[in-house]
Amino acid sequence: MNDISFKLGSVNPSGISDVVFYIPKHYIRRWPTIEDAFEALMEGRYAEYDGDFELQPGCWWNRFYSTQGKGKIDWDYQGETDCKVVVNHATLSYPKLANEVRAFAKFASNGDFVFCIKHDGKYYIIGNRDYRATITPNGDSGDSPGSAKGVTMDIQCPDTTPVPTYKGKIVLSDGILDCETDTFQNFEDMNTNKISDYSKQIEGNSVRFEAGGNSGRIHIEGTGPIVMEVSVDGVTYKEVDHDIEFENGVAIAPFQFYIGDKVRLSATTLTKVTINYNDLKTN
Repeated sequence: MNDISFKLGSVNPSGISDVVFYIPKHYIRRWPTIEDAFEALMEGRYAEYDGDFELQPGCWWNRFYSTQGKGKIDWDYQGETDCKVVVNHATLSYPKLANEVRAFAKFASNGDFVFCIKHDGKYYIIGNRDYRATITPNGDSGDSPGSAKGVTMDIQCPDTTPVPTYKGKIVLSDGILDCETDTFQNFEDMNTNKISDYSKQIEGNSVRFEAGGNSGRIHIEGTGPIVMEVSVDGVTYKEVDHDIEFENGVAIAPFQFYIGDKVRLSATTLTKVTINYNDLKTN
């Protein structure tokens, strides 16, 4: 087992970042792994995820602003001897009773989300594949000029690991955050692949492509409901949930596919499809 030491006089900031990332748990297709074996503990690998959160196509993480000095993460243990689990907590504070945060509170109170929160230069996960996160929103108008107001989110989730570290990718609407290097790449800076020839099908127009091992953004021009189907490991195409909709004839959304995934995207009409993506293959 490793020594647990501390360098006196070192910089050791408290608090969390003012931007927190969150996603509905059912948007996650595959979780990164985390080792609970004693050997992992001996080598210092016990408390962090290995790999990326793989998302459903057309899904992405969202940002949540939290006033600094009002938010934090913490954890404690509960349960009987030989059956104890950790309960990870987070507190977020949004400074206004805005429509979007009240709408989120309405859904989150009975939903299940995963949160990625930055503290002291690292990213931590509140949420678990096997346990449901409980979110309790509370609102306050403030009682005098200059007094605190807004919406507070109290989050807790059972886990096997105290606030595990995450070093993978966070796919957002405008780019990808690498949590290990703390760097952000905008989709505009990625390679652009234009698909000009797409097959005509009875139920409408569609494009098909085979994905490489990266995330990206898709820009679609057309009309009608958008249907996204994915074939994983050669299995029959299956429709997947997504948040892509046309607005004034244009739809733009990030996605996350993996090597070997075959994707079919259909709508009533498609006039142009542009994909910012590496290693794209058409078929």
